[in-house]
Amino acid sequence: MRWDNLFVSGVAAWVPPLTSGADAVAACLLDADRYTLRGIRSVAVASDSEDDAPPRMAVRAAREALRRGGTDPADVALLLHATLWFQGVDMWPEASFIANETVGRQVPAYSIAQRCNGGMGSVELAATYLTAGLGTGTAALITTADRFAGPRVDRWNSVDVTMYGDGASALVLSTQDGFARVLATATAADNSLEILARGAEPLRPHPPEPTPIDLGQRTRDGARIAAFDDLTHRYIDLLVSAKNQALADSKTAVENIAWAVIPVSRRGSGHELHDLLEVPDERTSWGYGRTTGHLGAGDQFAGLAQLIETGAVSRGDRVLLYGGGAGYTCTAAVVEIQGPLGA
Repeated sequence: MRWDNLFVSGVAAWVPPLTSGADAVAACLLDADRYTLRGIRSVAVASDSEDDAPPRMAVRAAREALRRGGTDPADVALLLHATLWFQGVDMWPEASFIANETVGRQVPAYSIAQRCNGGMGSVELAATYLTAGLGTGTAALITTADRFAGPRVDRWNSVDVTMYGDGASALVLSTQDGFARVLATATAADNSLEILARGAEPLRPHPPEPTPIDLGQRTRDGARIAAFDDLTHRYIDLLVSAKNQALADSKTAVENIAWAVIPVSRRGSGHELHDLLEVPDERTSWGYGRTTGHLGAGDQFAGLAQLIETGAVSRGDRVLLYGGGAGYTCTAAVVEIQGPLGA
């Protein structure tokens, strides 16, 4: 989808202190071979206090993104909050809490639980909401936040291709102006791949006892149960189609992408996501992401904020924001930098 008059006015992340992978190896929390294979050097680890509950981290990131973009909370027509995991209280509308703390009691607020693509998928949903003329505001606020805590989640080992970092991020979309123009977005989906996240797990009447989740085993079980004879092709086709559509709709050649902001993961097989996207590794957000770990749905907003804060991008640069999450969905967006982010 090509967009006219759609902008990113503000972006920010709140990331807690980092814990090194080497220290995790020394503490026998992480296998040394896995540490070397995945290449993630540290992960962000929040405290167990209420102050670092995911919705409170999201409020911090949201307020900063609104401030940087000079966005009046009264102009916000929608809030979407993307998460992977527990937000602090069962059966609780955490998005409403975040909205009340940042943009007011009257703004519609919804939680998005489409795994790691929740943040990027929300960009397309919010863009559609704004351009359809729903509500009276000219901006939408998107937040992400997660805190990956034991015993249910082992941040170092619960998933094969990455390690989880805690933190929050926020992005403000605007139909008025911003530091980046959103040229196009595209989403590709293959719902038959949901079994890779479910595996052999039964559909229980209540949550299981708090034993560690093994998402890697679920993926292996799901692939065995589904017996896909074309799993690799399905996966690659999905990843590539979202990228290709966003590039085509934005009239951008892949060699003209200055940076790609991608999920923090490594297969360690020599055939990584940047290879499929056809963007050199040194022009991706991997160098930053390997210091924070995988921030759930927040890798893309945090990565874009880091590019802006460090001055890595200049006016006219085109940036590919790319997300993917179990389900399986992939969302790509091409944005063009117009100027600096607010101080």
